[in-house]
Amino acid sequence: MHPQPSNADPPKPKPVSEVVKVTRRENADEMPARQSKKASKQTSSKKTSQPKAESPLDSFLSSLGLEKYSISFQAEEVDMAALRHMTDGDLKALGIPMGPRKKIILALESRA
Repeated sequence: MHPQPSNADPPKPKPVSEVVKVTRRENADEMPARQSKKASKQTSSKKTSQPKAESPLDSFLSSLGLEKYSISFQAEEVDMAALRHMTDGDLKALGIPMGPRKKIILALESRA
């Protein structure tokens, strides 16, 4: 076996950070155009965005102090009609802890 000379190593690829820097330098002249586009998008989105009305489910959760779980119900498209039919196991499957599950179930039973 012959040892390979040290100068025969293949060239190493540049780190990603160097590649990104080169790309950013090449596109530097496009920056003002991009910024003006972003500004116009922000302006138009401010005009069209309106605060959402609170849903009955959100109101129900807020009344129990459980508004932080609202996102879990929204992700699974659960509304008040669906919540009335949910069991403890269903709520558990949504990731709702035991204490809040009991509060929800007791509140639903008292409303019935």
